[in-house]
Amino acid sequence: MEHVDAVAGEPIRIALPSHGGAGYLWRLRDEPPGLRLQGSESLAPESGAPPGSPHDTVFTLIATDPGTYAAVFVLQRPWESEPVEERVVTIEAGTSPGGPSRPAPGEVDD
Repeated sequence: MEHVDAVAGEPIRIALPSHGGAGYLWRLRDEPPGLRLQGSESLAPESGAPPGSPHDTVFTLIATDPGTYAAVFVLQRPWESEPVEERVVTIEAGTSPGGPSRPAPGEVDD
């Protein structure tokens, strides 16, 4: 599971590796309450890479409120019902850079 610290209301960019030419696409399984998908884009493979080379798909999300969110991404072909891969990204959205404030190990949160 991957973890991202974010600021509520600010764009969050998550890059997932894609396999060119196989027909598989990443998509956000469900949009959890408090998390909004702004869009996604496929980045071009490196210059000079052969056709079908791996590349990244980048998703831009916004946490509308501070909190912890689980974004579940699935990799599948549009005509197939089952994904071949699933990735869960935990997003900790706070009100300032660095995410929500957390006590140091051994400290108690008041």
